Amino acid sequence: MMMKYWVAAICILISAAHGQAQKYDLFEIENNELIWRNTYQYDGPLDSLRSEVVSMLKSKVFTRNVTRNEIGNGGIGYTGEIQHYHVDCKSYGRKYNNTPLIYWSGEWKGKFVIEVRENRYQVTIYGLYFENPVSKNTPPHQSKTARKGYYIKEVWQKGHPTFKPNVLEDMVLMSVSLRDAFDITKYTSPVRAWD
Repeated sequence: MMMKYWVAAICILISAAHGQAQKYDLFEIENNELIWRNTYQYDGPLDSLRSEVVSMLKSKVFTRNVTRNEIGNGGIGYTGEIQHYHVDCKSYGRKYNNTPLIYWSGEWKGKFVIEVRENRYQVTIYGLYFENPVSKNTPPHQSKTARKGYYIKEVWQKGHPTFKPNVLEDMVLMSVSLRDAFDITKYTSPVRAWD
């Protein structure tokens, strides 16, 4: 009888670990898709927040094809594409010799959804894809072949309960970069018209 309880307890722990293991930092796996999601808090009226989010999106050179949607309960949503996004590794203290080229010189694209509600907005990014061209100055320890692919394949192997342990530090770099890129308090670029 005692063995039956131990087996049940172990199964519960394994299933709980399985559910939690597919989340790391602000990344998670949903329906075999890599999702990055962050909620930003905002003190102020909803109309001001909407205006700030629109200004932030227009200030970014990597946001394209943005459309506005009503999402119910007074909320507004924006969907769009990310194109020509670059991670600024230097600003996060990363060195060229210990940072994979997909972050250092890769160009990223993907899709985003922003939901604006009272006192907060949530950014969800999915479909992240990178292209990493070959440089003549590539050091010997880095790959000398062009690489491209979906980010999910770099960080997770389908069917595994966890992200690949050797990429966790780099996932944090990507997460912080995305978090800062969509933070309405951190943009300073001039506003541009949407495509």
